Amino acid sequence: MLLRLEDIHTHYGKSHILQGVSMEIRKGEIVGLLGRNGVGKTTTLNTVVGFVKPSKGRLIFNDRDFTSYPCHKISRMGIAYVPQGRHLFPQMTVLENLKTGMLYATGGDGLDRVFDLFPNLKRLLDQKAGSLSGGEQQAVAISRAILKNPEILLLDEPTTGLMPLFVNSLLEIVRRLNEEGMTILLVEEKVPFVLSLSHRIYFMVKGRIEHGAAKEDLVERPEVFVDYLGVRP
Repeated sequence: MLLRLEDIHTHYGKSHILQGVSMEIRKGEIVGLLGRNGVGKTTTLNTVVGFVKPSKGRLIFNDRDFTSYPCHKISRMGIAYVPQGRHLFPQMTVLENLKTGMLYATGGDGLDRVFDLFPNLKRLLDQKAGSLSGGEQQAVAISRAILKNPEILLLDEPTTGLMPLFVNSLLEIVRRLNEEGMTILLVEEKVPFVLSLSHRIYFMVKGRIEHGAAKEDLVERPEVFVDYLGVRP
């Protein structure tokens, strides 16, 4: 098992956000995490990367307990995160943003791999990141993350604000990263996007994982999506 969350509880002040979250992600999988707004999906990702510390439970990566690790140490372990909103440095150039992803890189093909995935970035290297379109900014954010050559990539709402054409391109890029060996944990509100990519899907309700199943099983049971999301796939 590559990544395991065991009975994770988190609090923001007095608010009990995650209430016993347990998940498993195997090496080479794409795992989707679905749920309505505000149920704790982003908090789950923030907990994995160390932005939020659990009040109870354990985080295990490659059989190592990293529950108490600081963010920079978690990143060096091989866990990369593309947060919702991209969180680029808007006044820095594309190249400068990309270089921040190379600080703790462990091997990999560097910028050549990025340009192979996102060839348009090559002509944008000297532009300020804040001047780019939503799709271009997402390309920079994903590129910055994969420059670390992580074992697992966490994606939080990667299609937010993107035109349909770029959503389709992003789907193929995520699929390609997985085919090349990268494990991915995907939080996304577009159910067809998640179904197209994921091997397994977890459903979160009010800070708890209420259901998890292989994609093949869920395709035959659209009522599960209605029960937990209020929509049909």
